[in-house]
Amino acid sequence: GTLEADAGTMPISNAEREYIVGGVVDDLRNDGRGRLDYRQITIDLGVVPQSSGSARVRLGIIPRETTDVIVAVKADIGTPPKDNPTHGRIQCAVELSAIADVDYMGRGGETLGVELARALERSLTGQTTGGMGSLANAVAGERGADARVSKHGPGAALDMSTLGIQKGKTCWLLQCDGVVLESDGSVLDALSIATRCALADAKIPKVTAVAGPDADDPAELELDDDPAACARLDISGVPLIVTCVGVGKSHHVVDATGDEEYAGRDDPSLSVAVDKRGRVRAAMSTG
Repeated sequence: GTLEADAGTMPISNAEREYIVGGVVDDLRNDGRGRLDYRQITIDLGVVPQSSGSARVRLGIIPRETTDVIVAVKADIGTPPKDNPTHGRIQCAVELSAIADVDYMGRGGETLGVELARALERSLTGQTTGGMGSLANAVAGERGADARVSKHGPGAALDMSTLGIQKGKTCWLLQCDGVVLESDGSVLDALSIATRCALADAKIPKVTAVAGPDADDPAELELDDDPAACARLDISGVPLIVTCVGVGKSHHVVDATGDEEYAGRDDPSLSVAVDKRGRVRAAMSTG
């Protein structure tokens, strides 16, 4: 099945599935959209005050037919990657609230959360080892290149060198935490929108290394709390994920609802992370 909402989608009858497929064939979906139309997207920034940046994204406006997610970015001091000692790091986690669907309780929700977080992280880090990344390399025409790119190296969506503090010792670690509050399809796509918006909203404090007893080995870091001194992230390379869900044998839809995802559970689907320059940064197929 797809990453979007298998765990949280109620089964539909064969008659309902045929009705959904017929509407997709006629380019007139249940809610009046065409195959390539999105639901109304609502974005609110700064919804988690204690974070460095945050965003809430809702797909749709009809009660109980909406996907609603929040992503908060927190900047912490961490250790840089060994392969890139002057760079920062970024990692993702996703929690699926049982309020969104009782099927998200327990191990089912945990497993889907891990899969969603991994997909988001791959789109941000430029990781190209298997799965999404290997397809991304193929699309980019890099079949002859080494298929492995460091998580925080040149392939990353952010300029990770701007997040380095002390070479090989300290850096900024951006923790992107997502919560799914309501789930009616296209959860991964909604999370990617919220992640990009939260990164755009993030403010990174100015940090200065203060010399300790050994002048060549700064032992302390001083943070400047002045908001005016905070830096903003360049998100121009951060992609959005678009999932094309197969419904029937010959058509795909974007921003699929939960019922459409269930109707297409046996058909191929493709999730592609694309930046504003049209570059494919990651991709994953299912079915």
